[in-house]
Amino acid sequence: MSLEQLVQTDARSRVVLPGHPNQRFLLRENADGSILLEPARVVSEAQAEYDETPELQELLARAMPSRTVRRRRERA
Repeated sequence: MSLEQLVQTDARSRVVLPGHPNQRFLLRENADGSILLEPARVVSEAQAEYDETPELQELLARAMPSRTVRRRRERA
C-alpha cells in the first residue's frame, strides 16, 4: 500500500517524516530526480562478521559457558 504525503524541506534542507522519529535512512537520489529512503542501521565490522559467519557463531556459543570467559559490561 502506498501512502502519498506532501513534504517540504526547511531552510537547512531538512524534512519531517511523520511516524518515523529518531530513525536512520539511506538516501538515494535517482537519475530522474526521485529520492528513495531505505531504513538503515549501523553495524560494526565485528558484528557484521558474526552475523555472516555461522562457524563463528557456533564457536562463540560453545565458549560462552566456560568459566574462563569473562564478560565485562559497561553501562552507558
